[in-house]
Amino acid sequence: MKAIALLSHPAPAMNVHAENQHKGYFCTMPENARLQSLLQEDERQFMEALFKTYFPLVCKSIYRLIPDMATAEDLAQEVFIKIWNRRDQLNEVYFKAYLHRAAVNMALDHIDKNKRRGGTHQELSPAVEDLRTTAPTVHVKETKQRIREAVDQLPEKCREIFILSRFEEMSYKEIAQHLQLSVKTVENQMITALKKLRVSLKEFLE
Repeated sequence: MKAIALLSHPAPAMNVHAENQHKGYFCTMPENARLQSLLQEDERQFMEALFKTYFPLVCKSIYRLIPDMATAEDLAQEVFIKIWNRRDQLNEVYFKAYLHRAAVNMALDHIDKNKRRGGTHQELSPAVEDLRTTAPTVHVKETKQRIREAVDQLPEKCREIFILSRFEEMSYKEIAQHLQLSVKTVENQMITALKKLRVSLKEFLE
């Protein structure tokens, strides 16, 4: 299924999966550390900094699934409202990945709600159209859950590299430098991750 772009080669792509269970190894990055410090010191300053830093990213992530800028901006604001309401649960969070996932989930939930209530047709990205036409009987939330579970079942190193590639859109070279591995090792781990995910998600790809 083309909609599950996370399984494609070779460039990193957006995906629709994973809660923030993959934590520890992200949280030392400078920008993330700065935001975590602000969160502890002044919640309002933290929120202002988070919004200023990542609002464009959240809009972009939503726009990839719902190519309407007004809707993307409205949904992006809802993402940050939810983040504010959950600010006491953000310890050990890597914010860029967390917001990217939150944006994707917000977009998919919006699409799903619009579909269930029989709302007016809204132009969707080709990826989402593929999801709707290829697997019309599969609920979007079920699909998201199955992908989360499949990613969680990857071996630790595969999962870490996969998240950096697909969630963070880091190149293999950047991942290799970040994890102090060879580029070849990163490539091999990604091949392993993709093979395992294709097996786990076979029913969604047929």
